[in-house]
Amino acid sequence: MIKLSSFKPEFFDNNGDQGNLAVISAQFSALNVEFEITNDYQGSDFLLVGDCSIAVLNHFEAELLELLPALKMRLMAGKPTLLVGRSYEYFAPLLDIDLKHGERESKFVSLRVLDHEVFGYHNSTVVEPRLQVSGSFIGTTLFGPLFAKNPQLLKKIAITLDVELKGDYFERSDNLANRVREATIF
Repeated sequence: MIKLSSFKPEFFDNNGDQGNLAVISAQFSALNVEFEITNDYQGSDFLLVGDCSIAVLNHFEAELLELLPALKMRLMAGKPTLLVGRSYEYFAPLLDIDLKHGERESKFVSLRVLDHEVFGYHNSTVVEPRLQVSGSFIGTTLFGPLFAKNPQLLKKIAITLDVELKGDYFERSDNLANRVREATIF
């Protein structure tokens, strides 16, 4: 059984980042893949740490630091992980990911990563990397349900979990993501 986990989802969901877990769950359910959502951050197959406010980050900083050894191992192994927004910006230097900062930008962006176009809403002073991918370990400044807007990233995560996303449900999701991309003003 595949174990999916999200760190303090009630607090780390500033921009709908928990939607990523909902997207994975919906795709797995459509394929009858056995999975569970667990609070076991250390032993999960997929871990999400969503965006949060400064106050939330400060409040949970000790618990976030307890996650650091596991995140280092996940990064080294390329294990399915998604760090979003402030969580990514917090952990990046602790994971030896060099972030370059500049002027704050608040806009939809389109990035080219691993031969794919990835798009999402960026509101940060981080200039590079806005999307860091190492195996199936992803850190990003792109908020919200990233997997819904970028099914190729979801597919990357699923393949690592030995799940092939296919069939009508995935195709409809992919088509919807393409329509959203086409309708988005950059």
